Parts: sequence; structure tokens; C-alpha cells
Amino acid sequence: MTVDFFISYADEDLTWAEWIGWQLENEGYTVRLGAWDHETPGDNSVLARDRDLRAAKRLIAVVSTSYHFSSRGGAEWSSFARDDPSGEGLTVLPVEVEPTSTGALLGNLTPVVLHGLPEARAAAVLKRAVTHTRLKPSQRPGFPGRGAPRFPRRATPAGMRGDTKFLLGLLVLDTLGFLYGAAAYNGDGGSGDLKRAVIALVMLVFTVATLKRWFARRF
Repeated sequence: MTVDFFISYADEDLTWAEWIGWQLENEGYTVRLGAWDHETPGDNSVLARDRDLRAAKRLIAVVSTSYHFSSRGGAEWSSFARDDPSGEGLTVLPVEVEPTSTGALLGNLTPVVLHGLPEARAAAVLKRAVTHTRLKPSQRPGFPGRGAPRFPRRATPAGMRGDTKFLLGLLVLDTLGFLYGAAAYNGDGGSGDLKRAVIALVMLVFTVATLKRWFARRF
């Protein structure tokens, strides 16, 4: 009996392999996966794996850093690549589940990238990838016409950031405080002049510190 897909994976990526297998079986495909089919008590796991590799039409390689160091995974996908060295038969489908190099040989095959996608989008990408269909859009493209090419619009400013507003507010307060201190200055060295000088100094130090943080974030 033939099956549609054999899922090859490293042990560290079992959760990804099971998610992929579940998605495909829900679409009506037949799947063989080690954790589901080769670990039955009393069964010979090596012979079971060999049997399913021979029966599978295509192989899905769950590509990750761990998969590159998996001798078992390399032996599994290379057995399919041997019969389809050009990749024209699409018998080996690399599915990337984390950013990683695919290696010299496996890297020749266009991968299906699932990492970084929300679950619904990842499921749609996977299902489309296994159908052997062209990448033709599902909706008719708009007519470009004969006019001059339209370039993307320049992004409009997003508005003043909160830290900039806060800094400007501090500068306004400093200015008002300076003007008030200059107007209320008595020149007799009394407690009122001392308090205003201390407050002005504290505000100045705080403003300078805020200005330094603002420059560090901008430049």
C-alpha cells in the first residue's frame, strides 16, 4: 500500500512533525510519521521505517538546525533524492520550521517556510505547497494600463514621539522657571532666592539627563 507522505524529522522537532502530519491527514492525505507508526510495542522500528519509506510517494523534511545534525534524517531524504536528483518530481519537500541553512544539497530545493507565521497562515501555506499547483494568484491581477509606472507613496510622518513631547515640555518648564526666578529675584541672598536656585538646578540636571537619553535613542 502506498502513502502520500513520509515525514522526516529530528527528535527535537517532534511537535512540528506532528502538527504537519495532523494538518495533512485532516486534508485527506495519508501520512507516516515515526512517533505515530514506528514505535508500536513489539514492532521492529527499523523495518517499519524502511517499509514506509518504500511506500511513500513523497517525503517532507522538517528542516531545522537539529535536522542538519540528524544522520537518520539525512539518510531518509537522500534516499528520495537519489531517485529524483533534479527535483523535478517534487518528491522531497523541505519545510523550514526555524531560520537555518539548508545545506549544499537540500538547499537546492525551494523550501516551504513556516517559522514566524501565525498558525492559520502556516496551515494554508503548507496545504498549498503539497498540492503541486502553480503559484498563480487566486484573484485576477489588476490591469496596469499604459500610464507611467506608479511608485509607492512616501510614508507620511507618524507624528511626534512621546519622548520628544516630554523633552519639549521640560524645556518649556525650565524656561518658565528661569523667567519666574529672574522676576522674583531679590538679590538679598534670602531663603526665597536659595529655594528658587535649588529648584532651577534640579530641573536643569533632570532636563540634561533626559536630553542625553533622547540623543542616545535617536543617534
